[in-house]
Amino acid sequence: MGIDIGTSSTKTVVIGLDGTLLGLATQEYAVETPRPGWAEQNPETWVEAALDTMRRALVAADISAEQVQAIGLSGQMHGTVCLDRRGRALRPAIIWADQRSAAQVAEVEARIGRERLAAWTANPLATGFMLATWLWLREHELDVVADTAHLLLPKDYVRYRFTGEIGAEPSDASSTLLFDTANRCWSAPLLAALGLDARVLPPVVASAHVAGGLLPEIAAATGLCLGTPVIYGGSDQAMQAVGHGVVAPGALSSTIGTGGQLFAPIAHPAYDPQARLHCFCHVMPDMWHLESAMLAAGLSLKWLRDNVMMGLTYQEIADAAATVPPGAEGLFFLPYLAGERTPHMDPHARGGFIGLTLRHGRAHMARAVMEGVVFGMRQGLALMLDLGVTPERDVGHGIVASGGATQHPLWLQLQADMFNRPLYRTTTVEAAAVGAALLAGVGVGVYADVADAVSRVVRYADAVVMPDPENVARYASLAETFTALYPALAPTYNALWT
Repeated sequence: MGIDIGTSSTKTVVIGLDGTLLGLATQEYAVETPRPGWAEQNPETWVEAALDTMRRALVAADISAEQVQAIGLSGQMHGTVCLDRRGRALRPAIIWADQRSAAQVAEVEARIGRERLAAWTANPLATGFMLATWLWLREHELDVVADTAHLLLPKDYVRYRFTGEIGAEPSDASSTLLFDTANRCWSAPLLAALGLDARVLPPVVASAHVAGGLLPEIAAATGLCLGTPVIYGGSDQAMQAVGHGVVAPGALSSTIGTGGQLFAPIAHPAYDPQARLHCFCHVMPDMWHLESAMLAAGLSLKWLRDNVMMGLTYQEIADAAATVPPGAEGLFFLPYLAGERTPHMDPHARGGFIGLTLRHGRAHMARAVMEGVVFGMRQGLALMLDLGVTPERDVGHGIVASGGATQHPLWLQLQADMFNRPLYRTTTVEAAAVGAALLAGVGVGVYADVADAVSRVVRYADAVVMPDPENVARYASLAETFTALYPALAPTYNALWT
C-alpha cells in the first residue's frame, strides 16, 4: 500500500507485487489562506484523508488485510508541523505554498550569503521551506516556538500518527534547508549560525527503513492488521520518480501538476552556484537529484479556468489552445502567480499577459498560459544541462512526462518541442503513491532494492511524443523574448511590494 499526502488531495493505492493496480482511493481537501500569501492546512486533515482512502483502497482491492505486507508514505515537501511534548499539533501546518517568510529568507541570505548557504545545504532558500517558516514563527509566534518539541514534515506527521515513532528521512529532510544534503544529516554550521536548537529536529534514518507497525486505533479505522509495517517513505518528487522509474542518471522526469518540476537523478551532490536549482537526496542512499521547481504550473491553468474560462473543463481549454498556432500570435504569459522559484527565486514576482491585442481571445490566452508554463520549465532544463545533466533520448533514460498534464496531447507536444527531446510516458497511475508502495516493498524485502522494484513494475507506454523540428526552431526563438521579460519587469514587481 502506498499513500501520497498531497497538497490538494491524498491518494492511496494497493498494488500487486508485479505492479498491478488493485485498489485506488482519493480524497480532496482545501488549502486555507487566512491572510493573503499564507497557505496552511490542519494536519488532522491529512490523517483523516489517509484513513479514509486506506480503508476504501483496501475494499476496492478486494483482498484480505493480511495480504498487505507493508505501507509506504509519500508527502508534499517543505511544510512545517509543530508538535508539543505530548505529540499534539500546536497550530495549523504552514505548507510549501506559503509566502509570509520572505523577510526571513532575505535575512538568511544577508547573514549567511547564498554561496555559503549552498555550500552547507546544496540549495537556495525559499518561502514555505521549514527553515524560513521556523524563523518566522520565532519572530511572530513565540508561544508556539516555546512549546514546540518536534518539527515534522507533513508525511512524517502522518507516519507518527500511524506508528507513534518520531523521525525523518533524507529525501524530505533535505527540502527543509536545515539539512546537509551531501552528508545526509542536519547542518550543524547552519543551526549554529542562526541560533537554532537542534533538539526540535527528528532523527534521520534511511527512506526504506521500517518505522514501526500500525497502532491499534489506526488498524481499527482502516481495516488493516495491527502491526502492519510502515516504511519511512520519501518526498513526493522522489516517490513519483520511483513510480516512473527515474532512479538513475540519464533519466529525467517533467511533472506538470499544481507546480512544475524537472527531476534529474545524479550520482554525486551538486549545486548551482547562483542558487537557482535545488539539490535534494533521492530515496536511495547513494543517489541525489537536481530539481527545477516552479510554483504555478497547472495552477496557472486552474486560475484561467476559474477566472476567465468559467464553465469549461481543462480538456476543453486545452482543445481551444490547440486551435491557436505556436507562439499564440505574439501573446506571452508569465506564470508567476505565486512568486517564482527556478530560475528567479523571487517571491515578489507576479504573473501577467504581455502582448495583448484586440485580435487575442480566450483561446490565445489558454495557449499563452500553457506555453508560459513550459517556457519557464525550459529555463530550468537549461540550468540542469549547464550542471552536466544529460537526459538520454531512449526509453527508460529520456524525459518522462508526469502529472495531470499527461492527459492532453498539447501539454505533451509543448514539452517535446521546447525541450527538443522525445517525451515518454509510463503506464503508472498515481506515480507518487505507487513509488511509496514500491519503497515499502523494498523495506520489507519483497524487492531487493529500488532498481529491482522498478525493473519488475514500471512499464512504458508505446506512444512516444517526438519534437516537431519546425516548432523546435520557433520556440527557441520565442524563448529569447520570454527570458527577457522577467528582468524587464522585476523593478515593477519590487515597487508593488514597497
